[in-house]
Amino acid sequence: MGGLHAGITLQSSKPRLKTIILEKNNYPGGYVSGFRNNGFYFDAGAEGIFEYESGNNRLKLMEYGFDHPIIRVDPTETYYVNGKHVKMYKDFSKFLKEIEAAHPDQVNNVNCFVKTCDQIRQDIVDCGLYDEKITFGKLLKVIFKYPTLRKYAMKNFKDLLQDHNVDESIYEYFNLFCLWLGLKFEEVSATVAAVMISGVFKYGNFYPEGGMDAFARALVQHYVSNGGTFEYKSTVKRIIVKRRKAVGVELIDGTILKAKYVISNADLHRTISDYVGKKHFRKRFFNRVMNLRNSISGFLLFVGVDDYDLTKYPSHFIIGNNTNIVPDVRTKGLNIENIGVRIASNIDPKLRNGNRNSFVVLGFADYKWNNNWKSGHHGKRTKEYRILKKEITEKLISRVETIMKGVSKHIVLKRLSTPLTFDSYNLSSEGSWYGPEYNQKLPNFKTPIRNLFLAGSNVGGAGVNAAMSSGLKTGEFILKLIKRDFLKGRFYPVASAKSKTPQ
Repeated sequence: MGGLHAGITLQSSKPRLKTIILEKNNYPGGYVSGFRNNGFYFDAGAEGIFEYESGNNRLKLMEYGFDHPIIRVDPTETYYVNGKHVKMYKDFSKFLKEIEAAHPDQVNNVNCFVKTCDQIRQDIVDCGLYDEKITFGKLLKVIFKYPTLRKYAMKNFKDLLQDHNVDESIYEYFNLFCLWLGLKFEEVSATVAAVMISGVFKYGNFYPEGGMDAFARALVQHYVSNGGTFEYKSTVKRIIVKRRKAVGVELIDGTILKAKYVISNADLHRTISDYVGKKHFRKRFFNRVMNLRNSISGFLLFVGVDDYDLTKYPSHFIIGNNTNIVPDVRTKGLNIENIGVRIASNIDPKLRNGNRNSFVVLGFADYKWNNNWKSGHHGKRTKEYRILKKEITEKLISRVETIMKGVSKHIVLKRLSTPLTFDSYNLSSEGSWYGPEYNQKLPNFKTPIRNLFLAGSNVGGAGVNAAMSSGLKTGEFILKLIKRDFLKGRFYPVASAKSKTPQ
C-alpha cells in the first residue's frame, strides 16, 4: 500500500513521469489483497480500513481522481466472550446499551472512559499534534491549555482504563484496539488508544466494495491510467547503491533498472540488510534498524462452505475468554482459544457465489513456535509441518463450531496460512503482520542513502491507513525534490513512448 500510494501521488501529479512499481506476486496490495479459490472469495489479510470515509487518505486520493465505493462495517465487532454476547456498534449509545445489558454496574465507568477518549482526541487536534509535526510550542500548549491530554500524555492504555474504574471484564471489548497493533494494554500509549476508541465511535470502520482485492486492483488501475508502469512477478534482488546514493535496482533475473529515486515498501530488515547491505550504512544506524523488534504474526484459516447460511452471524466477531492473547502468544507461541471470524459477504453480498460462501478464522501465533511449526531452521514444508497444520485446522473448526453450529458438515474447502506462509508470500520477517512493532522508534522515510526512501509499515506503523499515509507522504516529498531539480535546471526524465522503465 505504501509504494502504491507513493506511485499514485507521483503519477497523478505529474503524468509524464516515468515510474515503475515492482510486485513480487501476481496480485497487488501485500496484506491488503484477496484471492479466489474454487469460486470462494477470501481477503488475504486486512479486514477493513479504519476511519476511511472522511479520513485524510481518502480525501487526498479523491484530489488525485480516485474514489472506490466503501461500506460501513457495523457493528465494528461482536463478542462471544465469557458467556456474554456484546456488539460494539459505531453508535456509542447503542454500544452502551449492550454494556448495560451485560454489565449493568459498568455503564457509568465506560461512558466516562469514552468521553475522556473523545476529549484526548479533541485536544490532540486542537493543539495541532494530529498528523502534524511536534514542536516545542505545541508541547507548551499541551502543558498549559490541555489538562486532559497533559494528564495522559505519559500513561498507557491500562492506566487510562484503571483511572476510570473500568472493570477487567470490560477489557475484553477494548482489547480489540490492542490486537489492531499486536500489543499488550501496557504497551499501547493512552493517547494512541484514545484516538482509536474515539474514532471507532465517531467515524467507524469501512470495507471496500468487492473486497480488498478489488480495492488494491482499482488503485493499480488508477496508477497505470496516469502513466505508471506496474510489473507483477518482479522480485528485486538488490538496490543498487553507488557512492551512498541509490541509482536503481537489480531483479533476480539479472534485469537492471536505473532510477533517479528508489522507494522500498519491502520488509524493513530485508531492505537494509539484504537489498542494500550493511557496508553502505553507518554501524549505528544499521544496528538500530536491525535491533527493531518485529510485530506479532498469526494464522488465517480460509473456509469455504456449501449450503450453509452465514447471514445469521455478524460479519466480524470474536470468540474468546480472556484478554491475555498477546502475552499468551509471546510465552506459549500459539493461541487458538481466542480467535476472530470474518465473513466478508455479510458486508458485501456480491461476494457470495450462489449457495457457496466463505469465512476466515484468524488468530495470533509465533513464527518460532514448535521449532518453526515443525519446519526446522530453514522453514522447509516438511511432512510434520503439514500434519501439524491439519491438526490445528481441525481444532479451529471445533472452536468456531461453538458459535456456528453444524458448520463442519458443510465445509468443502479449508486452507491454513501460518507465519511461514506470510514470510514466504509477503517477505515479511518472521511473518510479521504489522512490520516493525509499533511501540518503538521507527526510522524516518528518508534513509542515510541519498535518493532511497521507505514507505509502508516500515515507517508509518501498523494498519492500512498508516501504510497509505506513509506512501502519500513519501510521494509528496519526492515531488518537492523534482520541483527543486526543475528550478535548478536539472534534467529529469519523462515518459517515452518506447520505454517503460525509469532512466
